[in-house]
Amino acid sequence: MKEPDNKIVFKTGDAFIPREEKIRQLLAQEIADGENLAAESRKMVEYLLLEKKGYAAGDIRKAAAFEVQLGDETAWSSVDFIVSIDGRIGMIIKCAAGSLDSRQRQAVAAARVISSPPAPVAVVADPVDANVLDVATGKMTGEGFGAIPVKDQLRTIMAEQAMTSPDPKRLEKEKRILLAFDVIKCCVPQGKDGGVQIGEPEKK
Repeated sequence: MKEPDNKIVFKTGDAFIPREEKIRQLLAQEIADGENLAAESRKMVEYLLLEKKGYAAGDIRKAAAFEVQLGDETAWSSVDFIVSIDGRIGMIIKCAAGSLDSRQRQAVAAARVISSPPAPVAVVADPVDANVLDVATGKMTGEGFGAIPVKDQLRTIMAEQAMTSPDPKRLEKEKRILLAFDVIKCCVPQGKDGGVQIGEPEKK
């Protein structure tokens, strides 16, 4: 078999693959792997919330897209889970396929933007670990699935923390941070087994 003219090629079996095509294949595989990991994360978190943390199905909204108004522009972002008690959002959860550290700031920004007053708790999770964040300070307060608050704990947090909405200048900054993460796709893989496609939700 004649080797192609491209200077850099990869051999797979008996075939030679140009470098650009090999890169495309590797990227496609990484995306697929990331989607599978994020889907597993969502399944794990949903099981924990309903079976171990004391939440009812009515307390949880999955694959939630929300509007982000920035100046004259309207964008959309998403979280994997919104957990509410007595009609107030208490916790948002973002599921990830990679480093949780890199998702923490995104989750805090989402919690500060998604409602007024903000949700007091933000969580980032993958299939094996979770980081729990205090939205008021942005600091991590717990690590591991055991640190995700049960319903009574979240109710207490919501009662004890007098969350106030950021001032307009700070809120605009939080929106820009959140949308920057979405643009660079440092977020949950979209459209797979519960993931949310960023953009205006389809009208049903």
